[in-house]
Amino acid sequence: MVKGGYKKTSIGLIPKDWKFKAMSYAVEINPRYNVPEKDEYLFLEMDSVNENSPKIDGYEKREKNKCTSVKFKEGDVLFARITPSTENGKTALIHTLDEEVAYGSTELIVFSPKKNLITSKFIYYLLKWKKIRNLAISMMEGSTGRQRVPNEIFKGSIRIPLPIIPEQKRITSILSIIDNLIEKTNEIINKTKKLKKGLIQQLLNKGIKHDEFREVNINGKTKKFPKNWDIKMLKKVTDINKNNISTSTPEDYKIEYIDISSINNNGKIEETTFYNYGNAPSRAKRLVNNDDVIVSTVRPYLKSFAIIKEDKENLICSTGFAVLTPKSNMNTEYIYYFVWSNHFVNYMKRLMRGTSYPAVSKNDIANTFIPVPSLEEQKKIASILSSVDSKIKKEEEYKAKLEKLKKGLMQKLLTGEIRVNTDMEV
Repeated sequence: MVKGGYKKTSIGLIPKDWKFKAMSYAVEINPRYNVPEKDEYLFLEMDSVNENSPKIDGYEKREKNKCTSVKFKEGDVLFARITPSTENGKTALIHTLDEEVAYGSTELIVFSPKKNLITSKFIYYLLKWKKIRNLAISMMEGSTGRQRVPNEIFKGSIRIPLPIIPEQKRITSILSIIDNLIEKTNEIINKTKKLKKGLIQQLLNKGIKHDEFREVNINGKTKKFPKNWDIKMLKKVTDINKNNISTSTPEDYKIEYIDISSINNNGKIEETTFYNYGNAPSRAKRLVNNDDVIVSTVRPYLKSFAIIKEDKENLICSTGFAVLTPKSNMNTEYIYYFVWSNHFVNYMKRLMRGTSYPAVSKNDIANTFIPVPSLEEQKKIASILSSVDSKIKKEEEYKAKLEKLKKGLMQKLLTGEIRVNTDMEV
């Protein structure tokens, strides 16, 4: 039974007073704009379209014979139509444009609003809405890995809810407020990450309150370190790959497995997988314990490094990691921040072998030199960097809450489940 005041559509219930039309009813798709003759034109590459923001990262200049047939103006909305950009949500709203008309990649679909029927912002949020995007994805054509959304589906197959303009504006104002909060939070996260990067560089080279320094050749680079610091190989201050799971382990023994893909780009273990030992991946061999540091030997520049924060007998990681167990004079967090440093990562990049599967060996890591302050100073350095990490974590948790709120509101606002007061100011 349909609740009062609503009607049933292919995307669910919407208010009776809303229209439900093919997108081409309210939007001109890939409009044919006239362009004045010039020496150069603004051109937008796909890479400059964002996944998480309506803003453009930048344009390039091109001669006309190097441009495409795709043209857009201020107020248009651009939708990425090729895998994986469509799935990733690449969509742009052209707020301002320095020229009357610009050109764009042929992998973009241009949506131009028809006057008094739809606003640019409403088009943008419709195209970001999971329901519309998934419909477009389901109609993709082409070979695997190079599939594209056909332009024609927006002329008939995909239909959109269409409230009156004042209601559209109120809906998009609410969603824009959340987007602005997400953007500001992103800026804080990026600035804090930049601060962390600089602090790692400074603290692991200069330490805390030192006056006397000496030059040392470390891992092929001449650097200055505090005079009272030691320089040692990692194999002297950690045990590497200390324990492996026994080959006599029962087949039904349940293990918790950490793969390289389990670690996010902030060094946190996001997801582990449980297996019976007999069915586990062949690389599930390394036993890890609380306070171990695991370092990916495969593509180390991706920084799939983490600290083990749990004490479990059945926690296993891939042989694609080197497991560093700190010795008594070493702080776990200090070692972790060292492997996160540009110095370590760049050195690993120089040692990588292989093209399709570039990696370093256990010995490459074992023979890497690390600056070693006193244990007390290591703890102070780690504490400073940990406080920055805590700040990043807090902001990322806040951002995740905002994104969850936005997702829920988009569903409720774009279907009219929540109606807005068009007379209220935002």
